[in-house]
Amino acid sequence: MHRALSVHEIISNILQNALPHDQAMAARTSSLWSDIALDWLWRELDSLLPLLRLLAPVVETITGLAFGERIEPRKWERFRYYSQRVRCLHYDDNDPDSVTEFDSSNLVSDTSLILLTLKPAGFGALLPNVQEIQWAASRDIVTLQHALPFLHGSLKTLTLTLGEVTVSDEDDDIVRFDDDIVRFDDDIVRFDDDIVRFDDDIGRFDDDIVRFLDTIWAKQDLSLETFGFHILGPPTEILQSLAAFLQSQPKMKVLQMPITIFGPDSDVAQDLVCRSYPEGLKSLMSTVSFRSPAEYLTRLQTIIQRAPQLRTLDLYLRGVLNWPSALDNLAPFLALANLEELNLVTSHGLHLDPEDIAMLGKSFPKMVRLGLQPQPQRNPHLGIQATSLIDFTKAFPKLSGLNMFIEPIRDPLQLPWRAREQHSQAQAQSLPSFNPLIFESLHVGSSPLEEKHIPDMAELLCILCRNPSFQIRCEEKDTEMEGPALAWRKVEALVRLVQGKKQDTAEPYHEWCRALILDTVARDGWPESKWCLVYMPSTDLHPKPNLPLRLS
Repeated sequence: MHRALSVHEIISNILQNALPHDQAMAARTSSLWSDIALDWLWRELDSLLPLLRLLAPVVETITGLAFGERIEPRKWERFRYYSQRVRCLHYDDNDPDSVTEFDSSNLVSDTSLILLTLKPAGFGALLPNVQEIQWAASRDIVTLQHALPFLHGSLKTLTLTLGEVTVSDEDDDIVRFDDDIVRFDDDIVRFDDDIVRFDDDIGRFDDDIVRFLDTIWAKQDLSLETFGFHILGPPTEILQSLAAFLQSQPKMKVLQMPITIFGPDSDVAQDLVCRSYPEGLKSLMSTVSFRSPAEYLTRLQTIIQRAPQLRTLDLYLRGVLNWPSALDNLAPFLALANLEELNLVTSHGLHLDPEDIAMLGKSFPKMVRLGLQPQPQRNPHLGIQATSLIDFTKAFPKLSGLNMFIEPIRDPLQLPWRAREQHSQAQAQSLPSFNPLIFESLHVGSSPLEEKHIPDMAELLCILCRNPSFQIRCEEKDTEMEGPALAWRKVEALVRLVQGKKQDTAEPYHEWCRALILDTVARDGWPESKWCLVYMPSTDLHPKPNLPLRLS
């Protein structure tokens, strides 16, 4: 064997990018390679089940997956051998189990209890080196309890995703669950230096989700840098509990809470959450719900005052649809001079004139990605005019991506390089364009575009977007072969056509672009199979292991 293949760093770099099957083969090659290969093989798991099967077989039962036999004490050392390698754990109770072919990974209710009570004394943390956990309770809220044994002080990123929690209008926002949900008692779970104690009523749980979340968030040794909490329609009690947790996490840098619907009478709790944002936040994703301009301004000012160091801000502004649109609506954000990414999805829309765009550019000199999209996109006059893209090139020289609703084009575009009789090469070259080294994405949402305006739009983007990797993105729900998405695909195809041709320097660049576009349209008559780009969904080429591998 070559000497280089005995160098740890070289072997690690090779196996880091290998497929799981190849990593497993490497683990069996030699004792020298075994630890390195197993570290990469077990580093990130897409399911909890491979870990549980280290202790005992997992079988299908009427109520979910369960241990098929008693856990033998010697199996815990086997578990430790592999679990200490795990850095990232993903679990979704809705994912199918490839071993039992069960249609979900939903575990029986006493799984976490078994782990905590049968773990040997002095064993320590189940995942001592875990840094990220993503846990989804898609089928049953009780699935969250199975995350408890794996929370540890080494954890830096925690994401909790809950299925829809319905809020009763008749019972004062009390969250109701089906009778089969396991009941959680207030005194069931107590944490003290990672030792979990259970009282005599161990089999009974209180049905209050808030108490359960409080149990998760009561881990005194948690010091998160990133926290994600995905829930639709949280009642007031959950928001209050969430606020208390945020106050206990001063080191948090990234907070993602894409809450799109607030329960009735949750205004006070929503304000409490805003006032609880950690001051050191760099990135925030959340929802701001309001019923008046006063509420809108108050909540935004609270967020900005609490988190003045934000670099990335992604907000869903949920309010009245007929609220007047003006630059004043963006005024609270202008205080965040260090913003690099801003994405606002609004239920009322924001129209920006050229002078508004110039003001935003002065306020956000570091802006790299900017998005302003109305949702739903019902008002055709809430966005920007197509020619305002020129103003963005002047205002945001560092922009790499723009997400903007483009208003319907009523007349042929009045492109400035066609004005008067100044058709010179120098004029076209002096026209500002997006930075060709970094600008690569224009997201138009559901912006309408008629076929007769495709050549004008293609000419505009040929001048402004010189990056060979440039892409136009549309609303995901729109198919690529019909409606506005098809028209934008034709524009993108024409832009790429121009980029791939060698320019005729005998005529100005903009005239050459337009002539090439019109000639292509007249000659080929929109050959969709040739010009329309179809993006294939990515596939997961890295499945995680179902069985442990160890060199004997």
